[in-house]
Parts: sequence; structure tokens; C-alpha cells
Amino acid sequence: MAISIQQVQSSSERQLFIKFPWQIYRGDPYWVPPLISDRTERLDPAKNPFWRTAEQAVWIAYRDGKPAGTIAGIIDHHGNEVLHQQVANFGFFECIDDPDVANCLFETVCDWARSKGMPLLRGPYNPSPNDDPGILIEGFNTRPAILEAHTPPYYPALLEKAGLVKFNNILARLVTRRPGDRYEDLMPEKLRKVAERTRQRPDVKVRPVRMEAWDEEIATACNLYNASLAGLPDYIPFPQDEFARFAASFKPLLDTRLALIAEVGGKPVGFALALPDINEAFQHVNGRMDLVGLVKLWWYSRKLKRVSFKILMMLPEYQGRGVEALLVDDVGRAIWDAGFVEVDMSLTGDENVKSARFQDHLGFVPYRRYGMYEKRLTNERPA
Repeated sequence: MAISIQQVQSSSERQLFIKFPWQIYRGDPYWVPPLISDRTERLDPAKNPFWRTAEQAVWIAYRDGKPAGTIAGIIDHHGNEVLHQQVANFGFFECIDDPDVANCLFETVCDWARSKGMPLLRGPYNPSPNDDPGILIEGFNTRPAILEAHTPPYYPALLEKAGLVKFNNILARLVTRRPGDRYEDLMPEKLRKVAERTRQRPDVKVRPVRMEAWDEEIATACNLYNASLAGLPDYIPFPQDEFARFAASFKPLLDTRLALIAEVGGKPVGFALALPDINEAFQHVNGRMDLVGLVKLWWYSRKLKRVSFKILMMLPEYQGRGVEALLVDDVGRAIWDAGFVEVDMSLTGDENVKSARFQDHLGFVPYRRYGMYEKRLTNERPA
């Protein structure tokens, strides 16, 4: 058995790299094929602003002349500068169930990272921490929601045999609406009462995102996002242009009843975003948005069962003052009125203790757990 690794150079090799996952997930009923156009743009320095301050190298592994795995090496110079660290990332890892192939892929990316002076490898990021990160370690018999990864059950063992260790968990949680349930059965009474008191305050206003002022609204949301998470360890602020790309990707899905900004005295202090889980329809599109794909997308998206509550952000000085409860209650009532059966909330890392506690209080139950992995490349601790 001969294994070789080839760095991707040509456009045809890049397309092979992007389409390789179809070989891995063939027959997996829970895999949602990514849009080929989206994966292509993610890796394209001309289309993804992330690469303005980052660099990449991508490889394909071959076993007996046939594609057997892929991996990307990534150095986020912006993130390293913000956190005063020297870390290389890996991403777009896909591999057949063969430890020898996986070892070759990780040896290659580790050698590349060492050549760049990086003493630590972390991932997976695809390519940034905001692009469906992590290796799935629990929840293999569930479908991922929008902006979540899905990987085979044998991946954790491949990473561990290659010398990587898990350093963090990321959770997706779910709550299900049962026949006969009332809104009051699912939303805690204490939260509803706090929301109602806050709703009576004349200085507090919750409004939908103004689609006619999209650029201005997205800039406001980005500022709130960064300010709200600034206190988390190892948080890298979301650059405005990257946030705008991220927002543009879900703009066609946006229901303004589920995208709300909270203001106090006319000042934006928080926002909430829930998205219809279009993955339910994307499963039938098979990665292609041609005429057939568009028809299938329209057909299967007419009545989606799940919504994904993606973002709840509040400026630190306004946390615990009832505005969060009001946002959650308003989004919750809109979700209820729209008739969604499942509500996904994702993704939350172990380090975000406050958010995890809040989700538990709302009755969300973990159903998909992801692991983030790392490997030290020298005997020295990273700066």
C-alpha cells in the first residue's frame, strides 16, 4: 500500500480537494452536502476576506493512486497578533478510515507549521473559528443545523493516533416542541415575567433588523458581537469585512421577526438572531445550485421543522438587566408563532460558562458535541 501527499496547485486539484467529502459521506443519512460554490469561496483569497491576514496550504493524500484524504494548513496572522501567540491551524480535514493516511496528512501539516515557526497546531477551523469548527464526538445519529459540522465516528481516533489531544468542547443544544405544548410550557415563567417588566420600560425598544439599511445594521451587529465576547479567553474580534461576508451568506434566509436589535435610550445594546434551518432542504440539493438544485431547495424549504437560534449578544454593562430576557422572549414567541417544532442553539464552547448556564435554564439539552484538538510541535510552550 503506497501513500503519497500532494500539495494542491491547480484549479482542477482544488476542485478535487473540495469535492472529496462526497467520497467520505456517501451513505451517511445525517450528512448535509455543503454547497460547492460556498466551499470554493471559503478557500479563495480573492473572495474570502479572512485570507487578507491569513495564509494557507492545502494537500490531498493518495493511497494506491486514489484520493484518500485532505487537509489544510492555516496561519491566522490577525488572530495570532491579537492573542500574542504563535499558533497554526488545520482545517478541511477529511480522511478514509486509515490511521496511516491520517498520520501522513498531519505529519505534512505539522512540518509546514514548523517551517513557519509555529510551535502549536490547533483545529479544525474551516478556515476560521466561525466556519463550522470541530470534530464531532457525540451526536452522530442527528442532523447538524446550519453552520455546524458533521464528521464520521472514527475521526476522533484518527486524530488521537496522530498525536493530537482535545483541548475544548463545543456544544449544540436542542429543545423540542411536543404535541399539546403551550408556549408557557417551554419558556420559563421567571424569564417571561422579567421580559414583561422590561417591555414596559419606555427607554427599552426591541426592533427588527432594517433590511433597507443592511450595511449599517451589520456594522452595528458586528460591534455588539465583539464587545459582548471581548471578556472570553482567547477571543479574536470578528473583522468587519469577515462579519459582512458571514452575514451575506445567511441574508436570503433572514426572517426579520427572528433578527432583533435591542436599544436602550436609542443606543443599540444587544441583538438576537435565529435562522430557519435550511440544512433540512440542503440535504436534497447535493451541493449544487443549478436549476434542479434550486427547485429542490424551494420544494423542501417550504415548511422547515427546525430553527437555529444562533446569536444572543448583549453589551456587558447591560447584562442581567432584563434586556436579554426580552430578546429571548420576543424571538421565542416568533419561533412559536411560525410553528417550528425544534429549536437548535449552537455553538457554545466550554469557556462560555454564562451562556451554557443560560441555555440549560431554558431547557436546551446537548445533542451534538464537538472537540477541538491541538498538538505541540516543539518542546517549548507556545508564546
